[in-house]
Amino acid sequence: MMYIRDGLEDKYGFLKLQDKILEIAVYIDALCNENGIDYCLMGGSALGAKRHGGFIPWDDDLDVFMTPDNYEKFREVFLNNGDKERFYLQEWGAVDGMVTISKIRLNNTSYIEPSLKDWDIHHGIYVDIFILHNCPNNILARLHQCFWAKYVIMKGLAIRKYDRKKGFLGLCLKLMSKMPDRFLVKHGLKQVYKYRNKNTKCFCNFLGRAVFKNAVYDKSYFVPTAYVPFEKVKLKAPVNLEKFLSLRFGDYMKPPSKEQIKLQQHAESWDFDTQYRASSHKNDVYRDERKLI
Repeated sequence: MMYIRDGLEDKYGFLKLQDKILEIAVYIDALCNENGIDYCLMGGSALGAKRHGGFIPWDDDLDVFMTPDNYEKFREVFLNNGDKERFYLQEWGAVDGMVTISKIRLNNTSYIEPSLKDWDIHHGIYVDIFILHNCPNNILARLHQCFWAKYVIMKGLAIRKYDRKKGFLGLCLKLMSKMPDRFLVKHGLKQVYKYRNKNTKCFCNFLGRAVFKNAVYDKSYFVPTAYVPFEKVKLKAPVNLEKFLSLRFGDYMKPPSKEQIKLQQHAESWDFDTQYRASSHKNDVYRDERKLI
């Protein structure tokens, strides 16, 4: 393996997969450095850097943050000059330059997630790019922004037939599944993006898993970013990494339960040499990409 440290116990069977994921992350880092684009590790990837010196042993993905300006520059550079022989840019919820999330996928590999395996999309191993948005200072405006972000996320879950049959969440998903696929998605993303040129004190990640109270971060946590060791390489992380992790996770040095670990994993299978295609349609057009929200 090129990027994973030697001598690690492969308790969860993820080390080779993590090595492939790091191949993508190293490419993203290089492209960003060459073009003056900033990014940083987020979520469990930032936690892994601090607590484990690399991947959390049971983690099967890697996540980074970019601000809207940095992401748009990254998109332009990749589409114009990126290594599209090796990589594919997949944008979820894309409308008028806005996205819910993006992924850089590795060509000629497969990473199969149960809710997506029947869709005609690119299914390669990936790194997630989350957008780190400006968050309004006013609490009511902040709640409004959060509501629409979670609406967009819920709409995507409903389209993917997320299995939640009981409770308020189950009812919401059932109702949303009856609506047109992209109903109010553009409006929702506009509400999330509307503060990008405003002078605000905080960033937010309402389009991720974090709930309201642990999805709002002082900008000083991220400005500037700083390189940290991650396996055999170095990747950028929030400069105030401990403050970010404490707000996001609380006691971040405490490992989760076995049940929580299982919920955090994404793939049911993967392949390092074959690109999975749900459809027999063999041209380069993925017919279901627009369904991704």
